Amino acid sequence: RCPPAFSFLGSPCGNRYREGKGRLRRAGRGGLLAPDDRPASTRGQLRQRSPWVVDNRNTRNVFPLSNQSPPMATNLIIPQSARNMFQAGMEQVAQQLQSRFRSYATVRTGCTGKAQVHRKIQKDEMSDVTGRLQPTNAKELYVTHRYVYPRKASLATVLDEDDAGDLDLQVAPTGEISEQHRAAAFRKLDSIFIRGITGDNYEGAEDSMVTEAGSSLATVAYNFKADGTTADSGLTIDKIIAGKSKFGKAEVFGQEVIDAGGKLCMGVSQDELDDLLFDAKLYVGSVDYNKVQALVNGEINDFMGVHFIRSERLSYTVAANVATRACPMWVSSGVYLDFWYDVKTSIDVLPNQSQAVQVYSRIKVGAARKDLDRVVIVQCKQSGY
Repeated sequence: RCPPAFSFLGSPCGNRYREGKGRLRRAGRGGLLAPDDRPASTRGQLRQRSPWVVDNRNTRNVFPLSNQSPPMATNLIIPQSARNMFQAGMEQVAQQLQSRFRSYATVRTGCTGKAQVHRKIQKDEMSDVTGRLQPTNAKELYVTHRYVYPRKASLATVLDEDDAGDLDLQVAPTGEISEQHRAAAFRKLDSIFIRGITGDNYEGAEDSMVTEAGSSLATVAYNFKADGTTADSGLTIDKIIAGKSKFGKAEVFGQEVIDAGGKLCMGVSQDELDDLLFDAKLYVGSVDYNKVQALVNGEINDFMGVHFIRSERLSYTVAANVATRACPMWVSSGVYLDFWYDVKTSIDVLPNQSQAVQVYSRIKVGAARKDLDRVVIVQCKQSGY
């Protein structure tokens, strides 16, 4: 005699399950696993409860639901709709929470191939016309190419099958795993950007490519002082003025760049902001102190015509018992940030790892400067050395 629990199946003892056609879904606390051919409205309500599907073709494993996890013999299947929903939510939030440097570069998306090529027309000068019917002094257009090579980075988080019951909460766009992956992607993106605009770059034709060393960039020394003397120091007002001066002398930053939406930016750590506040305090009665204090407090981001971006991804080096941090200054329209693809995330089951669930995120991006004139390195001594 069929038990009452199976009377809803419409056939003695659930023959469809013995025939291997049954797909079971969670029915709710205290209920039984129900077949997938119930009314669509019922299935939709249950699907909202959890994205996980229990695929069980053995009638012996039909069991009342409780707070306990399904038996180990049960196979977990992640519906494609749940994967798409997760990835769409992840990418939407990733677009809202951008990298700190992304808005201060010339960004190109959808890059393909092993390198992204940017054409650069070299500046030229006009010739004087001194007579009538003077022959035209024609010059061939001089074009060079800047090559941006991508770097790929990834992060994989694996959860044991027993933890899958809470996975829908952890991988939601605001869940802990999603937050972890986004933060890791943004940190890596910032590191790639800094390395790209301050490191070695590549220019020329593919068969005659030339390396433009990052060590050739204009630099403000860590012991620079405006009065001509030297003294090891962190970030000071004198150094900011000296850095800005180099862009003006190279004629790569001015009012026309500002009118076009460009900014003069500088990457600093919290140490540099603290040093700048201390330096401004030395100027007794200076209004600069209040402005720097607001900058340190995060109330403003601009000071002396420079847009400051705080990041702890700026590395420092130690030489001769002196630690210095290389803080880049750059023109926002003078650096490239190219995306082969932005943050992409997927969730999958790993059959060869006891049905563990993997959350995998990756990014592929490259950065470079347009030329040496558009980036300046300001060396700042680190406290404690």
